[in-house]
Amino acid sequence: MDRSKVTEKFADYDDRLLVNKILDAVEYCEKNFTYKATTFLDPRQQKLVEGLLQKEKSIKYYTESGVQDSERKLYIIYNEDYAAEDIEKQYSILEFTWYSKSVKKPSHRDFLGSIIGAGIKREMLGDIILEDDKAFVVCSEEVSEYILYNIERIGSLPVKVQIVEHADITEEKEKTINTTVASLRLDGIISAGFGISRTKAAELIKSGRVRINWEEKDVTSKVIKQSDVISIRGKGRIILEEIAGNTKKDKIRIVIKKFV
Repeated sequence: MDRSKVTEKFADYDDRLLVNKILDAVEYCEKNFTYKATTFLDPRQQKLVEGLLQKEKSIKYYTESGVQDSERKLYIIYNEDYAAEDIEKQYSILEFTWYSKSVKKPSHRDFLGSIIGAGIKREMLGDIILEDDKAFVVCSEEVSEYILYNIERIGSLPVKVQIVEHADITEEKEKTINTTVASLRLDGIISAGFGISRTKAAELIKSGRVRINWEEKDVTSKVIKQSDVISIRGKGRIILEEIAGNTKKDKIRIVIKKFV
């Protein structure tokens, strides 16, 4: 394989870096008849990796994530002659609990900040799931014990951490929003999906808090397509589930799925 021809297709530096890591893993598995795991990848990165791995005939792969319907996943790449059942689990699930009922529940950002602040890279962490009085953090097996013995607080909140076999989580709730918009611009869809003004939506976009399909976007006029996922840091995510035609006044009927 001409590696340079593969990597030159990707303009983004981080994408090229990921491509090289995947090609290194493929080459390692081919030569050593073994397996190798990636770090945790977001859905956009997963799509890139899938495109690469599907072209490789001498290796196989599968994903691990620790929780159902996860966003972030590990890819396990292995030689076609290697027995997949012999591959060890590559992730751990950490359960965080806290005792004080008088403090504000820690946020996703609190968990990320505390764990990354302890020296763990984001790519070593999978999904973070918040429950009423506990949270679950999926992480790479190699950093699980470090987190277990070094994280005693999330923000200012004392926590207890233990490794568990399964994440005991409630099903994610969804809300369906049937509405109309003047256009499919990003600021208008955010306004309709999150129940905020277009001015506020534009502020969030320009501040760098908005992602479309897990890519940061800062253009308010970006046109959203059906099935696009829009996430706002600190507010959650929505999916433009359906574009259902126009009204008599030429507005666009849409269906938005909001995760609450």
